[in-house]
Amino acid sequence: MVDCLIIGAGVIGLSLAYELARTGMKVRVVDRGEPGREASWAGAGILPPHNLDTAHDAFTQLGGLSDQLHPEWHAALKEETGIDNGYRRCGGIYLAHTKADRAALAEKIEYLHQRSITAHRLDETDLYQLEPALNGLTESEKIRTACFLPGEAQLRNPRHLKALVAACLQRDVEISSGVSVNGFDLSKNRIAAVKTSNGTIPADQFCVAGGAWTPLILESLQRRPALKPIRGQMVLFAARQPLFGRVINEGLRYLVPRDDGRVLAGSTEEDVGFENQNTSLAIAELIQFAVRLVEPLSQLPVERTWAGLRPATFDGLPYLGRMPDTENLYLAAGHFRNGIFLSPATAVVLSQLICKDSPQIDLATFRVDRG
Repeated sequence: MVDCLIIGAGVIGLSLAYELARTGMKVRVVDRGEPGREASWAGAGILPPHNLDTAHDAFTQLGGLSDQLHPEWHAALKEETGIDNGYRRCGGIYLAHTKADRAALAEKIEYLHQRSITAHRLDETDLYQLEPALNGLTESEKIRTACFLPGEAQLRNPRHLKALVAACLQRDVEISSGVSVNGFDLSKNRIAAVKTSNGTIPADQFCVAGGAWTPLILESLQRRPALKPIRGQMVLFAARQPLFGRVINEGLRYLVPRDDGRVLAGSTEEDVGFENQNTSLAIAELIQFAVRLVEPLSQLPVERTWAGLRPATFDGLPYLGRMPDTENLYLAAGHFRNGIFLSPATAVVLSQLICKDSPQIDLATFRVDRG
């Protein structure tokens, strides 16, 4: 019998398995699909800068801890597996056109300064010197407010997930794909086993990390966390050499440059249930957005498009902790647009909780029975 069975092989489930296996636990991960192929794979891998020393609430503490852990995990995963997940602190540029966006960006800069996170205001000359690719903006599209965050980083989601899978396997984690959960064998206030399409699987501890599918997994227990899927669509441009070097953010959309020249453009936020197909309208809007900021992208072919379903909660905070009235069932879901970013810290604090240690971040804010 395994010590911990994790339901869901996205970045949260795999990261937790990786961390639990480090403690010596025997871990198994099951997933209805292939490991790391849902929202975790579909994202852009943007890692915004945080400062654990000045974090003022549990959510920013989780971000600050992740900010510290990402370079450590990058080095460890590369050493253990030989796979480079593409982590690098490339910096990020934030742009604002409208009056409302300018006010919001000014407020963001002030907040960052209060948290001792480096953020440089940029005038037009500074901006174009930093990223000449933005110099093609027409007069009507000139940037009115911009700032540069040198601490912003990125990684390449598919490579990171590939590294996590390889590292988990090296730590003797059993990963089973194509396994659907049909129910739980509940005895008093403990889960004895999970009923799956591949038979009944007993374990000592259980954690549901099923992303947008988490409420469906827990339905047989009559517990449905307030979580739903939100579709995000993406476009990948093919380039032979880099056009720019920093992540470019404007509102909820962004351009992410990869070292090989490819450029990611994203993303949408669509409340359409479990529909994860691309739409021609959204893709056209993303291409238009990308070309408006970096005109040379208009000359590049679109290599591919895709969509993913982010798990969104009613208040924007993930669910992290033990399920009420069930002493050995835990939940880690609802990270929305921050799954990749918050995954290492989530793994560490939840591993501490499962191992009966005191989590280094108070998880009361993320309690699973809120709302």
